[in-house]
Amino acid sequence: MKKIFLIILLSISLLAEKNVMPENTVAVVNGMALSKEDLQVQINILIPKSSYHASVKGESAKKLKVKAMKALINSTLLYQYALSLGIKGDKSIMDGVYKKLIKAYHSDKAIEFELKKIGLTLEMLKKLYMRDSVQAQLYKKEIEAKINDKELKEYYKKNKYKFKMPAQIRVSLIYVKNDPTDPKGRSKGKAKAEEALKKIKEGEDFGEVAAKYSNAMSRIKGGDMGLLHRGRLNEDVEAEAYSLKKGEMSGIIEKDVGFFIVKVTDKKEPKQLSFEKIKASLLRDLKKKRETKKRENLLNNLRVKAKIIK
Repeated sequence: MKKIFLIILLSISLLAEKNVMPENTVAVVNGMALSKEDLQVQINILIPKSSYHASVKGESAKKLKVKAMKALINSTLLYQYALSLGIKGDKSIMDGVYKKLIKAYHSDKAIEFELKKIGLTLEMLKKLYMRDSVQAQLYKKEIEAKINDKELKEYYKKNKYKFKMPAQIRVSLIYVKNDPTDPKGRSKGKAKAEEALKKIKEGEDFGEVAAKYSNAMSRIKGGDMGLLHRGRLNEDVEAEAYSLKKGEMSGIIEKDVGFFIVKVTDKKEPKQLSFEKIKASLLRDLKKKRETKKRENLLNNLRVKAKIIK
């Protein structure tokens, strides 16, 4: 049941038209009043699911309110524009939602009780879904970007350098920290690192030594850090690691934070990714980029002509 209302809450773009008192109005867009409740719904959408309203305060709350107001006005402009094109809401969408709610709660009264918890009524919810369906049709009509395989392939050929898997190395790491709270922390850390290195050189397994001596979380996997590309390790440690051949181990690398020993267990050269490999992600990226641009262009044109009071 909670999942149903989470979907409902996240699907809301703004509250339905209604008569509001002037003091309850936060903005008027081309004669359409937007209420505090409209704005609060938009804020609810923007706040991450893992956050609590009470935790968003001060400057963060102000920025969130500004962002929500902008989104609310944009949504209203798009909705009004869609209506001007003769686009009408699809009642079947709300009918489907209503059937699920009835199945879960068995009566309108029970549905109203649950909706009240998030500041809605059943009638408001119906109008919300009608408005969302209007904007969904507008998206299909004027914003959706359609990109065929030929266009994707041409883009890929012209930008092949963007689709390369960078060089990677697989590293096992031993890190012995320098405890800054201990006056002898540095000497103790160095002695521990030297002892670990000695054991490995004498034939002990690197992974077993890492599990015993390393302060890094990778110790639970015998020091294995997995495949890494540049930028994932400390700069000096990384430079040393990339200078090693597969199977080679460094000496002790001394840094302010402590002491490192690295072993390279695998190396992979840069690799050109095939078109088929990146096709799906490329399509998503290009669609998003083009649709964002088309939406912003449309909104810019609508803002120029709009009368907005806030």
